[in-house]
Amino acid sequence: MNKYGYDGILRGRPVEVRAVKRDDRFRIQQNTHRHLVANQGSYIFVNSSGRSKRVSASQVSARIGRGQWFKDRRYPHKFLKVNQVF
Repeated sequence: MNKYGYDGILRGRPVEVRAVKRDDRFRIQQNTHRHLVANQGSYIFVNSSGRSKRVSASQVSARIGRGQWFKDRRYPHKFLKVNQVF
């Protein structure tokens, strides 16, 4: 079974977990992001040291900007740099 969409519910709202290993950026998927924004959801970002931080989806929108979404994969996406979160 393939799962698409957010990762779970926290305090009654959708939440998506994004982690980095060797990269210096988090991938934000357009369809999941729109759902999180519409439902007052949030992201939990985990850096390469294992430190985590919860950020609302609306704050992520402000950080990624209004520009075009990349379409080099099966789904549109943008990137959020680790230093924009931590």
